[in-house]
Amino acid sequence: MNEFATISRARRFLKEAGIKSVPVDLKRLTAAANARIKLVRDMRDDESGQTTRLGGKHVIIVNGNHRAERQRFTVLHELGHIVLDLPSQHGGPTLKTETLLGYRGRPEEEMLCDVFAAECLLPYETFGKEVADSDISMETVKSFARAYEASLTATGSRFALNANAPCAFVLSEAGRVRYVSRSKYLNELKGWIGFNTPVPRDSVAGRLMRDGMKNEDYDEIPADVWFDGGIRNRPVVEEESMVLHEWNQCLSLLWFDESVSPLGERGDTGSDEDELLKELDGVLPWPSKSRRR
Repeated sequence: MNEFATISRARRFLKEAGIKSVPVDLKRLTAAANARIKLVRDMRDDESGQTTRLGGKHVIIVNGNHRAERQRFTVLHELGHIVLDLPSQHGGPTLKTETLLGYRGRPEEEMLCDVFAAECLLPYETFGKEVADSDISMETVKSFARAYEASLTATGSRFALNANAPCAFVLSEAGRVRYVSRSKYLNELKGWIGFNTPVPRDSVAGRLMRDGMKNEDYDEIPADVWFDGGIRNRPVVEEESMVLHEWNQCLSLLWFDESVSPLGERGDTGSDEDELLKELDGVLPWPSKSRRR
């Protein structure tokens, strides 16, 4: 089982369950997997849920004290184990919250169940098409999270993947990059961000985690702060980041404003030598904020 096969199976599962609207109906999905949900309130906060079998039926037990969006992701993660027939690698019978929300040293089976959960929670047929027509900003991510009753982490990851521009979503944990989601347009530009690397000091995320003065911030910064070697003809990247203190994590949305023609792609009649002189004069063509609202 790989990520592509996981996504394909999730989409087929949604179709088989007759899911046609959002937020997705968890009862309909669990019924399609011969399962039911049981909320309990005597679980510790570090426990998210578990799945047992009772009378030939899967029973997904969920921590009823957690926020609704976390409960929904727990259910879909457990459905991933059932539908994909992947053994649990939780390290015990109960899914720990740190396993569900943490990104350090996670087994492949657990990551694939996260992919399954995200695909079900934010279906491509609706979410992907809406994202393609949306402005890029953290506020847009938040609005989708509310509409789909999903976490910011899951929504941001899927948002970047479906963005109609060079875009990345980065989850940092304990000061290091733990997860990166990229749009196909950023992949085409070879915009790579290394996994398990320190959060760049000069990034917005680095500033937020270092100073501790704000929870969220936005800035336009040199592209080579995040992208090793930069991005050809695109000297500046827009970054909006927010800190999740509870989990020692930071979420970052990075994008290039495509409404401004990249350097060297402006269709002017100047010579290559003239363009080179322009790039060396110390004045950078900062992009507009037309895609940030």
